[in-house]
Amino acid sequence: MLGDECFKLAKEAKDVTPDHIPAYNEELVRLVTQESRYLWRRVVELIQATESSSQQSSSGVFSPSQSTSKPDLSSQPFSNDPADVSRSMESENMQGQVALYVHTIERNKRCLMAYHRKRAEFLQSLLWAVHLAPTMVPQNVSQRLAPEEQNYAREYAKLNMKYRDSVEATLCPNDSLDWALNGEVPPRDLLIEVRVHRDCGEIVTQSGIVNLQAGTQHYLCRSDVEHLLTIGYLEHINPT
Repeated sequence: MLGDECFKLAKEAKDVTPDHIPAYNEELVRLVTQESRYLWRRVVELIQATESSSQQSSSGVFSPSQSTSKPDLSSQPFSNDPADVSRSMESENMQGQVALYVHTIERNKRCLMAYHRKRAEFLQSLLWAVHLAPTMVPQNVSQRLAPEEQNYAREYAKLNMKYRDSVEATLCPNDSLDWALNGEVPPRDLLIEVRVHRDCGEIVTQSGIVNLQAGTQHYLCRSDVEHLLTIGYLEHINPT
């Protein structure tokens, strides 16, 4: 049935997770591509057959220029000639087939692109985790990649290393950046509510001096108590 292999490929794309990538299914990709090429040849053949049939039909149609009197088109009934009806039905059938095949080709294309995009995203994330060193990719992962994907990983790493070096040379020529550092998302609220777990004594904040005693709660600027949150003296109370 049309689209069966494409459906299987889409399911395999869903199996790609941040921690796992299945082996590249070269056979399934080949079948989907082969089906698309076959359907496209059929589309071309059907269009050519429709055009040929239309030309043959128009060659036998009555032309008003061939008559001295203008025919009354409103009084002309639709043709009941079985040959004309058969040609009309055949033309509609061909148009339906063309529409079906074109939609199937487009669906196959979307599934192929989604399958390879999911795998490319996995490779990109993995490469950043190993500091853009393709040689550091685990062996069990490399064995699941197609040769083209392995080449993509090498070229992706090379391109991004070049960009990384350029940025580092511009921003910090005498230092290096940790591009693999897991930075936190910037806070949305500058003021947060905190609960004190250990006595911290008095601290100076932007709004003045605050006495942080165990068991008390305060509404403070995050930047004033960020270091106390990090070491666990304070707890950020998330609003419910």
